[in-house]
Amino acid sequence: MSVPPTDWIDAFKAAEDVQQSNAAETMKKQESARAADSKPTLPLEKYAGAYNDAWYGSATIRMESGKLVFALDHTPKAVADLQFWQYDTFKAHWRDRTIEDAFVTFSLKPDGSIDHFTMAAVSPLADFSFDYQDLLFKPAAPASTGKN
Repeated sequence: MSVPPTDWIDAFKAAEDVQQSNAAETMKKQESARAADSKPTLPLEKYAGAYNDAWYGSATIRMESGKLVFALDHTPKAVADLQFWQYDTFKAHWRDRTIEDAFVTFSLKPDGSIDHFTMAAVSPLADFSFDYQDLLFKPAAPASTGKN
């Protein structure tokens, strides 16, 4: 039995083209479904602060030139400019473009303070090693002053 030859380079290129096209369509749908006229619940400076995830460790959100900047403290190159997306979700545009962009979504307590934030990759093609969905950042407890 003879099997016709397969041009594997063309086959893999065609499969990649389909993936890229599907991802672009998904991201286009995200953009069109976005509530672009929404506003964050809190003033931007209220999102700034120190946060901790039980698995990753610490992260910092700070104000810089009137905008939010996000840093994963144990990964020096993981610094992102947070662009407001909708409601209490921001898009992290990493300054190191080899890191996959992520959505950062805050959840609030009934009193309006931040309970936690989660992350999700923006692109469906994000490398599985960017396991943002496993992170749950909670505001860091204030440092103890040793006074009672």
